[in-house]
Amino acid sequence: MYDKRLSAALRTSLTLILLWSCLVIFLSASSHLTYGEVSTQAVSYLPVGSTTEYSERHSVRHVDNYPILFIGDSRMVGMQSALNAAHTDLSNHTFLAKVGKGYRWLTQIHATIENDTSSPHIIVINMGVNDLGNIKNYISLYSEYTDTIWKDCPVYIVSVNPVRSPCTSVTNRQIEAFNQTMKDYIETQNASASAKAFPIRYIDTYSYLQEGGYQSRDGLHYSASTYQDIYRYILDCVEEPIGDGEGWYEEEASFS
Repeated sequence: MYDKRLSAALRTSLTLILLWSCLVIFLSASSHLTYGEVSTQAVSYLPVGSTTEYSERHSVRHVDNYPILFIGDSRMVGMQSALNAAHTDLSNHTFLAKVGKGYRWLTQIHATIENDTSSPHIIVINMGVNDLGNIKNYISLYSEYTDTIWKDCPVYIVSVNPVRSPCTSVTNRQIEAFNQTMKDYIETQNASASAKAFPIRYIDTYSYLQEGGYQSRDGLHYSASTYQDIYRYILDCVEEPIGDGEGWYEEEASFS
């Protein structure tokens, strides 16, 4: 009787060991991930600033320093010059800016923007001071671009910043009207019941400068130190679409 019980227990133990070994071998053979990667199965979520819904199996790879594309007019040109003069590390930044430009120029450089954002970038755009009457056209164009060339890019619209004497070409009242319309548009879109996150966010540098003060000789463009302040404030407001605050995550579908 004792021998039979011992034999049965031994067979049960050997069977469990065999099953466990088979499971380990199967899992090891089926894994396609390399070091530093994790997998997700049957997930459905929206990264901040993205319109892409992930529902397939993905491998996730961490990449440092999400690239930023800055688009703008002479004020953006001035900011880039100030940052270069201060030896700021701009290795992960691209600037697409030109003096005196506005809505029409933005429509004409569609191919250039598409090429610069062929791999996902954070888009930071600061335009409007040269054609404040084009607010409806800007909104229409931003809606078009977020559905096409900016589809996978988080977009940050920076407010048109203030002016003061001796500038006479525009007024702060005009700027405030432009900014409020743009802000209302973005907030309305973000508050909608859509299942997808609206990929545009608003950065209110206008209020930041009015409250904290700024330096400007001609009343329209800013001193190097003010441009540097604007740049730092923008970076403080930018949220990385996926990540831990140190970089970003690139997701690639895997069907194996």
